[in-house]
Amino acid sequence: MNTHLNHARLLLGALVFGTTINVVMAASEAGAVSAKLKEAFALAKTERLAVIALGDSNQRFGGHGYSRYMSRALGEGFGCYGSDLLVYREMPEKDAPPLEKPPAALAEQAFGYWYVPPGHDGSVSWKNGQIIIPADHPLGVSGNLRFHLYYGTFQGADAGGVFRPVIRRDTPPWTILASGPEPINPVTGDFAIKHFTLDLPASDQRNWQVQFMPVAAGKSVRGPFLASIASCENTDKKAGIAYNTLYAVGGKSVRDMVLKLREGNSTQMDEYIAVVRQPLNGHKTGVVMICSGLNDRNDHGPSLGISAGLDSSSPEGYADNLSALVSELQSAWERTGGTASTLHFAFMPSHALGDPDDAKLAAYRVAAKALAARLPNASSIDLAKLVPYQEMADGKYYDRGLSSGSHLTEGGYAAISQALVNALSQ
Repeated sequence: MNTHLNHARLLLGALVFGTTINVVMAASEAGAVSAKLKEAFALAKTERLAVIALGDSNQRFGGHGYSRYMSRALGEGFGCYGSDLLVYREMPEKDAPPLEKPPAALAEQAFGYWYVPPGHDGSVSWKNGQIIIPADHPLGVSGNLRFHLYYGTFQGADAGGVFRPVIRRDTPPWTILASGPEPINPVTGDFAIKHFTLDLPASDQRNWQVQFMPVAAGKSVRGPFLASIASCENTDKKAGIAYNTLYAVGGKSVRDMVLKLREGNSTQMDEYIAVVRQPLNGHKTGVVMICSGLNDRNDHGPSLGISAGLDSSSPEGYADNLSALVSELQSAWERTGGTASTLHFAFMPSHALGDPDDAKLAAYRVAAKALAARLPNASSIDLAKLVPYQEMADGKYYDRGLSSGSHLTEGGYAAISQALVNALSQ
């Protein structure tokens, strides 16, 4: 995959987990969630289960969407062992010249990156990505926490780039809670992605939000420097979920997701999946949740699955593109040591738009359910049954006070997410 410009669109870099919104939860209806999906999530009660999410604008609408509220609901319902992966990326200043790219031998290994060229200085900010875990997050900030950082190493004789990762209290007095034992020099003679960990011991007194950084705030790092992926893990938690957002781009269809995953070399995709799999135990299982449908209605390009060439806006084309997405992700899962039986797919066509519902969305739900029935490791989630239109309208779940629409309020995302957890737990 192309790196910084593409991943600035694939993923948002600032991972700031919000607080719970109190809502009256919608009651699930029969047939909204399959038994296969319940069985997959039941594993989270006894072992770690990775969730990988792909979606359109609803995935992170308004900077929150399902990436915030689905992760919150699943974490509270099944426990939580880790944060969403932070994929570092760069956002150039307006009207600034193009950002310099890292050496190709390193860039081709990194799913995403924040890169500081030799002789330049860089500092941590929201532009390159942050991990901030609030005090009330289901991960549990008072536990034994581990900061995972994947960074680049370089060839050459330049002695710049030394850096020291830190964990700090993200409220006054902004205390540094832990830091690397000594600065890391990334100039090793090889272009590679390396894994660093930093532990923060448990403390019952820790009841404030915590931030994890490759470089302390207010400090600069002299290039060459590259940060690729980071996350926070609670090492006390041997079960539960970690919700990871792989793709969240407005206006995009399932076909667009497939094209993005096919855009570059497999090494970059494998880095992301390998990092997702790294903390797993037990069966080492993952669940891929795919939120789609709204933009597929307008995508008339040829489908990309086994039946390639179908109109992607048709139910058959929609299902064919879902099958292509399954193939891409399952291949990466297996290349990084997993098996087909340990990766489950959950197709989640978009929420109801009315009663009667949009005809294409209704047809996509039927197609997704039929495809899931044909696959041994797939399920469908029927949002129109999970939270019917009238409940959506009565609860004022549509954005901007509308009685229907493509986007939801924060309360809408929270309600659907909690309704799904309720259904999975029945």
